Amino acid sequence: MIPTQVFRYFPHFNGLPEEVLREIAKISNERPFKAGERLFTEGNTATYFMLLKAGEVHIVYRIGDGSDVIADTLVIGDPMAWSALLDPHRLTASGVASKDGILIEIEAEGLRRLCEDDKEFGYVMMKEVAKTLRSRLSAMRVQSAARIAEPG
Repeated sequence: MIPTQVFRYFPHFNGLPEEVLREIAKISNERPFKAGERLFTEGNTATYFMLLKAGEVHIVYRIGDGSDVIADTLVIGDPMAWSALLDPHRLTASGVASKDGILIEIEAEGLRRLCEDDKEFGYVMMKEVAKTLRSRLSAMRVQSAARIAEPG
């Protein structure tokens, strides 16, 4: 179990009551990773909602020609695998570590149950997921524009 104070460093959980943080901590663990490691894969079921505690991770999309495009680079504090909270719980991108680091993995099923049981917490989580989606869409727009502008 992760100490509850660790979660206070992440916007998704900052300001939550201690009892909610205890419930989240019960379904969470830390996992170290190495540069080059694929942390999750586009199309798979999202079994964890993840937070980047240390390191750096590229968000990678597979495009129509079968190549991968780095859409965003995540740093400490950023969430990953938001698909864990939204039906159909399929990952929409892959995460590939660009530096060694540590993830906090929160069991998706348990987190969804907490969101359902505590509507106020659920609302906070959904607002944060919406912010994440907005950020990823903006990053993808920039990457798409750069690809179109490339000579070739």
